[in-house]
Amino acid sequence: MDETTTLQIEAKLERERTNIALLEQNLEKYNSLTINASNILQNFEQRLLKVEQNVFPLYNVTKSLECQQKNLDVVIKKLDGVLQHYSCSQENFNIIQLGPDSENIGLYLEALNKLKRAKDYFLTTGTGTVELENVTHLYNNGCDVLNQYFKQLIRRHSSPLKPIDLIDLIYMEEDTSDDNSQYSASSIRQLPQETRKELKIIVDWLDENLRREYMTIYSDERSDIIYRSLIMLKDHQKASSLGNDSGMKVKSYGRLSLNDSGGKKKLQSIFEKKANKMFAKANLLKKPLNLSNDNFLNEDMYGENNDMELEKYLVLLLGLQKLLVLERQILNEIIPSSRQNEVFFNVGMTSIDMIVKDAEAITSRVMKSISKKEWSAALGVFSAMKHVNLLQPDIEKICNQEQKSQLSGVMNRFHSTGKSALDQFIDSIKSEGSSSQVPLTSTGSFPKDATVHQLTSDTIWFLEHLYPYYDIIGPVLINDTVYSQPLQQIMNFKSFNDDQKNRALCGIYFRKVLTELNFTIITKADQIYNNDATCQLFKLNNIYYILKSLQRNNLLDVVKFTEVDSEKRYLKMIDDLKHAYQQTWQKLLVHITPIEDCPKASGGKLKDKDRAIVKEKFANFNREFDESCRNQRSISVPDILLREGLKRDNSETLVPHYNAFYDLYADVEFAKNREKYVRYTPHHFAMALMSIFDDRN
Repeated sequence: MDETTTLQIEAKLERERTNIALLEQNLEKYNSLTINASNILQNFEQRLLKVEQNVFPLYNVTKSLECQQKNLDVVIKKLDGVLQHYSCSQENFNIIQLGPDSENIGLYLEALNKLKRAKDYFLTTGTGTVELENVTHLYNNGCDVLNQYFKQLIRRHSSPLKPIDLIDLIYMEEDTSDDNSQYSASSIRQLPQETRKELKIIVDWLDENLRREYMTIYSDERSDIIYRSLIMLKDHQKASSLGNDSGMKVKSYGRLSLNDSGGKKKLQSIFEKKANKMFAKANLLKKPLNLSNDNFLNEDMYGENNDMELEKYLVLLLGLQKLLVLERQILNEIIPSSRQNEVFFNVGMTSIDMIVKDAEAITSRVMKSISKKEWSAALGVFSAMKHVNLLQPDIEKICNQEQKSQLSGVMNRFHSTGKSALDQFIDSIKSEGSSSQVPLTSTGSFPKDATVHQLTSDTIWFLEHLYPYYDIIGPVLINDTVYSQPLQQIMNFKSFNDDQKNRALCGIYFRKVLTELNFTIITKADQIYNNDATCQLFKLNNIYYILKSLQRNNLLDVVKFTEVDSEKRYLKMIDDLKHAYQQTWQKLLVHITPIEDCPKASGGKLKDKDRAIVKEKFANFNREFDESCRNQRSISVPDILLREGLKRDNSETLVPHYNAFYDLYADVEFAKNREKYVRYTPHHFAMALMSIFDDRN
């Protein structure tokens, strides 16, 4: 067992010795390989260092040569550029001489760019004086030719709109459908799209090169198109009016005339739609807005001439607005955004000036009508102001601040005319009151029948037709302290919104007018009528008519904005005048009253002295009563309630006194011819009283 173990150990030891010998052999081999590899690497490193030492100087030489080559290329290129500058005028002379056209516009602009670069070079270097002159001259000439071509291009493709096309454009006002949008672009031939693109290319080049003459050229040409379009529209309206008035044959451009009923209805429809839009916007903003459906410049109200003139002006204003919209669309496609406002202002300036001058001419003619006391003309001004207000939002959308300021002259002119009309209306009533002449107006004198005077009815008519424009009148009056101070006093006790302020200002004006009218009626009646009863009845007729008219037309509510007890004041005036009228009968009653002072019969007989007194009383009473009946029978009291009320008051005042006087001497023989003195029985007396204010008997 021990021998076996020993043998195994020895065998294992032998194997380990063999492995160690093999390992030592391999280790010697690896060491040899390592030494050889290290020698090889050292040899390679030495050779690589030698190569680098040989190549680096060659690299530096090559890099220097490349840099020299690049510098040479740059010099050659710059020399070529300089040579091109010297030959630029000759090379591009023919292109400039031929001028631009739609086919070569790009080539022409490139030629100008070359001339510009050559000019800048000579200016910078200060060399080539002759060449600088040649290049500068050719460049400036080329720019002038380009501007001229720009002008011709606009003229060639622009033409004034025919009146019928412009009218159609106006009548498409509220229709925003795609069809009509296409119509506005296609049927009105103004600068086709290809032309606009070409103009845009030219404008961009001119603006980039600081040649701004194009702004003046574009403004002048397009301004002339708008102006001529409006002039043709005015001529068309004038010719249509002449044709309607005189039966002349007027050339028609086609479809719908502004002077026929269809044209007026269509025009009225435009303003109604604008009003509805403003009304809807006001609802969104929670603002009150007065858009009463007044008749569009009703010729029965304003007079036919004023109606047509103001209507034509509104059409002209609508035409301007549509033309400016169209022009803004074109301008946005051609002119750089930084120049658009300036150019657009110049484009519209001439036409807007014409619109403002037309407004001045119209208002001057209106003022002449007002000076003749044709107050209906003033109503036309307020109607025009109302319609101009409706146009204002659309105009403000397209106009810049300068144009808005320019167009404000229209509203300012109407504004001042309206204010002047309101003031002159009051002054005319004042002048009637202060005049010592019999006539109240230039067309009529005081009515002999003491009826309602023409001045009174005209004043009420004016106020009645003026009230629908209270929203226009309010802003007209607000800057006058005569009206603003009373308004402020009222607002110290109650608050008003804008709509109520306008109504209150209108009420202050109405009160002022009515105060002057009342004063004129009272003072002139006292001056003119010799008969006291006629005087009082005239005052009563007019004051009563004023009150009833104010109540009937709801104008009293307007006056109550500023004077709450105005109705009570008028009722008191009427009661006072009725009482004053009843007092005129005192000169009749003085002959038969007091009854206690009349002679008394004794046994059915009177003394001779008393009989004479009774005869005189009856005679004086009869004479006075006959004269009063004769005078008052010719007097007119138009209002049946007032007339019958006065008759009833007369009976209640006179009949009891006469009955008592009559009964006192009914059975007394105070005269042989009794019928000569007792001409009226109580019944006949009452019937006679009821016959006054009636000249049929």
